[in-house]
Amino acid sequence: MTKFDLPLERRVLGPILSERARTEGSRVYLRHEDRAFSFADADAFAREVARGLSGAGIRRRDSVALLLPNCPEFVFSWFALSLIGAVMVPINTSYKQAMLDYVIRDSGVKGLITDRSLLPALAGASAEVLAQLEWVAVLGGIEGAGLPEGPARFVDFDALRRRAGPDPELECDCNDINCVMYTSGTTGASKGAVLSNGAFFGGSLPVIGIVGLERDDVLFTPLPLFHGIAGRQGVYPCLLVGAQVVLGERFSATRFWQQAAQSQATVAHTMFNIPAMLKAQPPGQYDRVHRLRYMYNASHDAEFEQRFGVRLAESYGLIETGTVIYTPHPGRKPGSCGRLHDDWEAQLVDERDQPVAAGEVGELILRPRLPGLLMQGYLNKPEETLNAIRNGWFYTGDFAHRDGEGWYFFAGRKKERIRRRGENISAWEVEKIAQGHPDVEVCAALPYPSELGDDDVRLAIVLRAGSQLSEERLMDWLQPRMPYFMLPRYLEFLPELPLTPTKKVQKHVLIEHGLYPNAWDREQRGYKIERTERAVMRPERDASAQKQAR
Repeated sequence: MTKFDLPLERRVLGPILSERARTEGSRVYLRHEDRAFSFADADAFAREVARGLSGAGIRRRDSVALLLPNCPEFVFSWFALSLIGAVMVPINTSYKQAMLDYVIRDSGVKGLITDRSLLPALAGASAEVLAQLEWVAVLGGIEGAGLPEGPARFVDFDALRRRAGPDPELECDCNDINCVMYTSGTTGASKGAVLSNGAFFGGSLPVIGIVGLERDDVLFTPLPLFHGIAGRQGVYPCLLVGAQVVLGERFSATRFWQQAAQSQATVAHTMFNIPAMLKAQPPGQYDRVHRLRYMYNASHDAEFEQRFGVRLAESYGLIETGTVIYTPHPGRKPGSCGRLHDDWEAQLVDERDQPVAAGEVGELILRPRLPGLLMQGYLNKPEETLNAIRNGWFYTGDFAHRDGEGWYFFAGRKKERIRRRGENISAWEVEKIAQGHPDVEVCAALPYPSELGDDDVRLAIVLRAGSQLSEERLMDWLQPRMPYFMLPRYLEFLPELPLTPTKKVQKHVLIEHGLYPNAWDREQRGYKIERTERAVMRPERDASAQKQAR
């Protein structure tokens, strides 16, 4: 099994980056499209951005948001923030209007780095939120960009990079905050999990052992950097062992194997629904010409492995904890997400917090054996933090059972959360947006099993008396207000919803009933939705910090 570890006090990104630049020098670390960066390039680029951020007034513990698609500048801006002890706040590039406002306001960021293609989304932010931002740095330039109106000051990202500021002093320690990552809410707004340097490092280590990541490996990730897997279990582990990472723009079922083959990847990222999407594709010329030996993270699928000649690796983890249950390479038990990490304790408990017997399903609760592995809490949400961390244990809200040999088996989500195409969706947020329509009296967002193995979004609605609203018109209204992945697939106009005596919707009744005969399926109706992400386009590139990809 591949081993990598550092003492707690050395689990800081800046010194690790410097060490890799010294030991690996000109070896390629990161590739994206036709650009390649060595470990030395990465260190130099990050330090340049760090000086620019310092010159722009960013100090230790200040927060800066990254509203960026997959690109090297995302990675190096994150590294730069770590170098000066500032906090990275990644934002989903599909967020708009109220959801974008909320994350910027809640995180209290002083600056924002975005891409020119995402300025239309920023134009939907409120004047209050734009006033909060001291500056907005735009990748791709601001000339002729049609900047949003408001008080925010827009600057070219390259100009920010080259702004004079003090050299990073690298005084950060493992307890300093590395980032705030937003995880979908259950009965409320999304929560920002506060992760220290030590927590981010600890959550990155297991994947090295899971896939046997070595210095000569190439990891291909088509998953977004604003989520945890691409960065925490891709970019960072490759930095730790001196391996290479290749960033894809986004996942494409039709192009995945071609991209994997052309990148010469030996390991690739996946999500639990992706193998089903790849199996649904017709046989192609790249199905077996790739070099992949592992795809992480997905359940065992013998048919998939036989067809494509690659092994699927499964684990269990959360943003708040990192990966805590897994199987080190090359072992596994089909159907199980693995065994518990040595750095953690776990129990399975019933609704009275009493342990359940082996083989019985209970809620999984976790406790770290080392300091700093668990999130520090949810930003600005003390009640939610106290509810999640009780008696020294973190309550995951997920069900599992464990056999007599210590293998864990995931058994569903206790929390009111919908997972669609790798995205965790807050039912509360879907409902809040939908109920903003003047014709919607009450609604309930629910998961509905997808043929791809996760959930689709189902929205049950009671309309106000006399409304003539159609499903198509409601979808037209929702689309500009909601990220594409949150848009309901199913709409159900019902005369009433089942309620408790305290007037809460009994969602379990709706789930047990299943779809009603009048359910409107936008996929069957051919209703088109527009994804707002776009490829990063730049008029020119800095030749001093890049080489042609080999």
